[in-house]
Amino acid sequence: MIVRRAVAGDEAALRAVRLRALAAEPAAFGSTYERELARTDADWRRWFSPGVTFILDGGEKGHGIVAGLHDADDAAVVHLMAMWVDPALRGSGAADALVAALVSWAREERAGRVRLRVVEANDRARRCYERNGFRDSGKRSIRERDGALEIEMEQGIGD
Repeated sequence: MIVRRAVAGDEAALRAVRLRALAAEPAAFGSTYERELARTDADWRRWFSPGVTFILDGGEKGHGIVAGLHDADDAAVVHLMAMWVDPALRGSGAADALVAALVSWAREERAGRVRLRVVEANDRARRCYERNGFRDSGKRSIRERDGALEIEMEQGIGD
C-alpha cells in the first residue's frame, strides 16, 4: 500500500474511494452517498485545492482516504476530514499512514494544530486518533445531518 497525494486527474479514484466509504459506513460521515454521487468532476477537483487529499493506493483501487483543510478563521489550524480505510486493512497500519501523511502536510503548511471531529460511538476511530497523538479537546457538537454527537480531538504539531 502506498499513501500518495491526490492530484488533478485523480477525480475518478477519489470518487470511487469516497463512495465506497459512504456505502460501507454512512453514519461515520457528515455527508451522504447520494450527495457525493451527484458531484461532478469539477466538484471532485475542488477537493485538491486549497487543502490536500491523500489516497491509500493498492493495485486497481484506492483503499483509504484522508483530507485536510486550513480553518477558515485560523490558518494555524488544519482540519482532518473524510478519513476512511477499507475494513480489510484495518489494524494493518494503513490508518496510521494516512494520518501521518496529513499531519506531515499540516506541519509543512506551518500549522500549529490539527483538529478533527469523530462520532462519539466510533470507538475504533477514536482509538486510532489517540494512538496518533490526538486528544479530546472537551468540545462536543451535534451533527446537523443526523443528530450524532461528535467529539472534537486535536493535537499540537509545533516545531
